[in-house]
Amino acid sequence: MTMTSRGLFLAALVASAGTGFGMARWTEPAGVATDAELPRRLEGVERELRVLRQGLEGLSRPAPVAVAGLDARALQEDLRRVVREELQTATAEARAESPPDRPEPAPPIPSGNLEAYAKARRVLEGSIASGHWGDPERGEFMAQREKLTPPQLRELLTKLSVAINRQQLRITTSGPPF
Repeated sequence: MTMTSRGLFLAALVASAGTGFGMARWTEPAGVATDAELPRRLEGVERELRVLRQGLEGLSRPAPVAVAGLDARALQEDLRRVVREELQTATAEARAESPPDRPEPAPPIPSGNLEAYAKARRVLEGSIASGHWGDPERGEFMAQREKLTPPQLRELLTKLSVAINRQQLRITTSGPPF
């Protein structure tokens, strides 16, 4: 670079820096406070805050209405009595709804094919005892299934489903378990 081009380059650099600085000052946002305006605005905010505090402190809460001849002890006793009665009622209802401590007796065997029911039940109970439910057990159970009444079938399927869900049976059938 020659000396002239360096001078022009330096002059262009200084001119562009000055132009940028001037533009920044000239286009300053209107809401920005200058150093002289800041204390004045702060005093205004403090003034508004004082007015708001005085307004809050000036609000008075209404005094409770006094009733002549009101017996506070009698009201407390009435409240205690009502709460006691509600607790007794709730306790009695909870006792009535709680399940009995002893297990429910087995449902009576519905009429129908008792031999098929007994055989399907033996297969199921034997499988639960051994912990295994495979194709032979499934086949025997399915052979008796069509001879059972709907309540008998429902009872046995419920037992089987509960045993499966409790993982008392290891299922090794090639299809669905029942």
